[in-house]
Amino acid sequence: MSEDQVRSGGCSCGAVRYEASGDPIRVGVCHCKECQLRTGTAFGISCYFPKDKVTVLQGSMTTYERSSNSGRWARTQFCEVCGSTVLFNVEAQPQAIGVAGGSFDDTDWIEPELHAWARSAQKWFHFPDDVQVLQESAIK
Repeated sequence: MSEDQVRSGGCSCGAVRYEASGDPIRVGVCHCKECQLRTGTAFGISCYFPKDKVTVLQGSMTTYERSSNSGRWARTQFCEVCGSTVLFNVEAQPQAIGVAGGSFDDTDWIEPELHAWARSAQKWFHFPDDVQVLQESAIK
């Protein structure tokens, strides 16, 4: 990809739309219990971009703050209409904004480079051989 690459996405109902420019800092999968609850499935796919590279084009979101497994805050932003998670921030990465991987219009480019909180992964999940697997957080 390049600095000129612009990826767009939004929530389930279309009320929230955003653009993310350039390459992500990191693309990872989180298996922590909080991400399982946030997504309603086995894990969350996180695409972290520099804060100044993500622009919300329309819609409004509600923010929910919780304490993460590491004890730091994590803020999830979701559509006020349909409840879809769109963005999130974590205390451990103040320079970045996370974009929910499934919220992009085109997800073909997403290739996670690591899996975090593997100790909380569903027992049926098999980790790929070619990615880093961390038992706890990817962020220290």
